[in-house]
Amino acid sequence: MRCFTRLLLWLMLLPFAVLATELVVLKADFRPRPPEMRYGNTPGSFEGPLVELLETACERAGCKIEWQDKPFPRTMRDIRIGQTHIVPRLIYNKEREEFTSFIGPVAVEPKPILFVTHKNNDLLNEQQLFKSQLGVKLGTYYSEFINHDDRLSRTTAADDANLVKMFAAKRFDFIAVIDKLSIEKAFRDINYSDYQYATFYYPNKMPIYYGFSKVAGDQEFIAKLQHQFEMMILRGEINEIYARQ
Repeated sequence: MRCFTRLLLWLMLLPFAVLATELVVLKADFRPRPPEMRYGNTPGSFEGPLVELLETACERAGCKIEWQDKPFPRTMRDIRIGQTHIVPRLIYNKEREEFTSFIGPVAVEPKPILFVTHKNNDLLNEQQLFKSQLGVKLGTYYSEFINHDDRLSRTTAADDANLVKMFAAKRFDFIAVIDKLSIEKAFRDINYSDYQYATFYYPNKMPIYYGFSKVAGDQEFIAKLQHQFEMMILRGEINEIYARQ
């Protein structure tokens, strides 16, 4: 009878034990930024150093990632309202810090701010920018100067696809660029090659952070993920992951 009672008690507690071991699911938004984030070989799969880093750190911290493939403007809306937990490769600025905790940095990469100009119309210095129309992408943080200097006249487009179409239609003189591969693909997609990179550019280094929504649930994982990333840096794991990609 005593054994039966113990068995019955164990069976009653079993569902709670299973629930206690389930990993917390964090929603992370993917956007293609090769080679750091790119589509995998099978539909719905993603790969790259920033994907592997986050999945590894999250597993060790007691959570798992549910990836969502979204355009960046929608991601920025969702992180503000807590529908997205994590955004990889989110550039830090004070405006975003109001609704985002920044985890990292996990690396620092050279990321000069380039300028695309029409063929045979070079940009040689900063003063030319003040007399021209500059194309920028909605929701993208370039630098304090590019984003906020009142001397600049900016035209905003929703994404690279619209930027290059407006540029081809001569809606503005230059495009500010921090993702060269992405803008070049957008030009190829519309079969447009009548452009060049300007002589003038801004040297820039970009710390790589993961943004974590301040209004999403499971806020305890901010510190847990930060700790895991720091341990991975000390062990040299992050360099190894980047080296084999």
